[in-house]
Amino acid sequence: MRITACSFLGLLMVWAGAFAQQKSGGGDEAALKAIEEKWDAANMKGDTATLAAILVDTFISTSSEGKTRTKPEVLAQMKSGEIKYETSKVDDMKVYVYGDAAVVNGRWKAKFVEKGKPVDTTERFTDTYVRQNGQWKCVASQGSTIK
Repeated sequence: MRITACSFLGLLMVWAGAFAQQKSGGGDEAALKAIEEKWDAANMKGDTATLAAILVDTFISTSSEGKTRTKPEVLAQMKSGEIKYETSKVDDMKVYVYGDAAVVNGRWKAKFVEKGKPVDTTERFTDTYVRQNGQWKCVASQGSTIK
């Protein structure tokens, strides 16, 4: 009986800790969602300075076609006008905070012109963040086209 009680108490402690971790990230959750919306606004304006502030220097993006781009490549493409956004909107976001790391999963709808070719896409995305010097920075992004 003592083993069962100890097991139950241990399970309860683990569950309570996990629940507390999810609840404690409320401010972080709002901050991360705001960053995602800021990212959309930067896309629309071609604002490379804001985008540069969101991404870490070692940022890597993986497209739904499996192509990767680094932070300098993403910024150069926007700066050159090679990509021009007509719409860019995230929704259906879920945020998971793990101390100084976080994952944001959501849906992204966009219309843009890339290298003269119009693109209309809806994707599921996963963005991975780390907190550096008190600021959330995106380290990786991956998108999968919704058919």
